[in-house]
Amino acid sequence: MPFAREIRAPFRLAMEAKRMREGAGRARRKTADVTDSYTLGPARIAFGDGTAREARVRIERGRIAAILDPHGPSDLEVAPEMTIAPGMIDVHTNGAEDVLFNRDQGSAVEVAARSYVKQGVTGFVAGIITAPWESMLHAASEICESANQLEEQGGIGARCLGIHFEGRFLNPKFRRVHRGDWVLRPTVERAREMIDASHGALVMVTLAPEIEGAEEVARYLFDQGIVCAAGHTAAKYREGMLAIGLGFRTLTHAFNAMPPLDHRDPSLLVAFMQEARTTIQLICDGYHVAPPMVDLLYRTVGERLVLATDNMPPVGTGYRIDGGVVRSEDGTIAGSALRCDQAVRNLMSYADLSFERAIINASAAPARLLGLERELGTIAEGMRADFAVWDEELRVVATVVGGTPVYGAVHLHQRGTAGIGG
Repeated sequence: MPFAREIRAPFRLAMEAKRMREGAGRARRKTADVTDSYTLGPARIAFGDGTAREARVRIERGRIAAILDPHGPSDLEVAPEMTIAPGMIDVHTNGAEDVLFNRDQGSAVEVAARSYVKQGVTGFVAGIITAPWESMLHAASEICESANQLEEQGGIGARCLGIHFEGRFLNPKFRRVHRGDWVLRPTVERAREMIDASHGALVMVTLAPEIEGAEEVARYLFDQGIVCAAGHTAAKYREGMLAIGLGFRTLTHAFNAMPPLDHRDPSLLVAFMQEARTTIQLICDGYHVAPPMVDLLYRTVGERLVLATDNMPPVGTGYRIDGGVVRSEDGTIAGSALRCDQAVRNLMSYADLSFERAIINASAAPARLLGLERELGTIAEGMRADFAVWDEELRVVATVVGGTPVYGAVHLHQRGTAGIGG
């Protein structure tokens, strides 16, 4: 189904809005005695804009109806030392636990949905990496169908927000773990095939902007409202500026699979650092990029930095976790073993940030990348009620998606009770 351009959310948001307009009322499956309307708090709330304060949150039909002062009646409470923050969004993940979107396709979506909420993630983009072309298209179709089915069931975990094709339109010199014999020249026809296979849920494509055919494809994808991400590229500064002019709006895993920074011949990374219209994705595990470079990048781009995991479960022959990263049989880095909550804690440490500042890069910043900043990424009136509860050690203890507690509900206490189950 085509996604609604004004909110850029591919899976069933139009149907959800229709149900609310018709007064269907039930915001999907609820846990224990939680109803469609309830007040949560008081608690310290990190709003996703860099501020935090004590407040209560009023939830109605899956959305935030109001931010209330901390003094007053509540239906649910959290322990005094806990913090409520916007649900995180992982825009670059290849799977979860022991499943891969490429290999396990539709069946991987439910596993990822249930796994990611344990990290405080309420939305993710399913990544399809370089493989035989028909296999990639089939995976996109299966993922879309599974995500739609989960939306119908409701209330089981993080929501799949769309599909990301990382390949096959890459520069062979910077393909890394992507097989060289599977690299393709981008064409508009192939771009249409990706869109059709994704049933309107294609939200991002990573391609090298300097390769033949990329310019025409980038213009086409931009016109369709699909994010063009520069990655696995040999592009230097001038080519990076040209790419931004064509409509590229984000950079896939900064510093990785691209030329290094050079003071005389800078890479396209510098162009994206300078351009305020862009976001820059970063694998903040301390291995893909050294902590001092993370600090430097944050000092330069601030809230335009997007924390992404590039999570690659070490499944299949030859893949293993080694030295803090996932490597292929020949030792090439294939992805990360990073969790989103750990990425936030790492950024706090590497860039000397408060939690309320660092959470922006895992919530509001990725929402902006996907064009969902009016729906997700902050705790504010009218936004979807997607948030996580963090304890005093900044560990995620509960997650709420669309107003429904889907993980750690025992930490959401009804007045006079021990909890609401789960």
